Amino acid sequence: MKMNQPLFYGNLLVTLAFGAFAGLMFYRLANTKGKIKYAGRQWDATKITLIVIVGLTLVSLIGNTITVFDILRVIVIIVAIVAYWLAKDGIGEEGYVTNGKFHAWKELSGYDYKDDKKFFNLYLTSSSKKESTNVELVEYEFEQKADVLAFMKEKVGNKYKRMKK
Repeated sequence: MKMNQPLFYGNLLVTLAFGAFAGLMFYRLANTKGKIKYAGRQWDATKITLIVIVGLTLVSLIGNTITVFDILRVIVIIVAIVAYWLAKDGIGEEGYVTNGKFHAWKELSGYDYKDDKKFFNLYLTSSSKKESTNVELVEYEFEQKADVLAFMKEKVGNKYKRMKK
C-alpha cells in the first residue's frame, strides 16, 4: 500500500507541534507545582473548547484507512490538551500563574479586579518585556473574593491600580 505523502507530512507536522506544546506544558506544570494558593476557575470557555477538540480528534479515527501515524497524532494531541487542562491559573506566596506560566511578584506592575456577571475577575499587569501581552486575567468564584483581595493586599497592596473601564 502506497502512503499518501501530503497526509503523512501533515500528520507528522501536527504530531511534532502538539508534542512540543505538550512538553512545554508539562515543563510548566512541574515548575508551578505547589506554587498556587488560590486557584482560579478550572472550567472556562477555552478548556471546554479543548474538550470538544479531543472529541473531534477521536472522531477523526473513524474512517477506512487508519495508520499508526494517525493513532500517534491522536494520542499526542490528547496528551497536549490534557497537559494544558491540568495547568491552573492562580496566585501564591511567590507570584502568580497564568496559562501554566509562573510570574514572580516583582514582575507585577499593577492589578485590578472587577465583578463580572457570574465571576470575580482579577486583572494582573506584568512589567515583563518578554511578554506579548502584559494584562492577564484570572477568574475566581465569588466565594473566594474576600480571601483573594486580602491576599493581594498583603502581598502587593501598593500595586493596586484602577484600570480604565
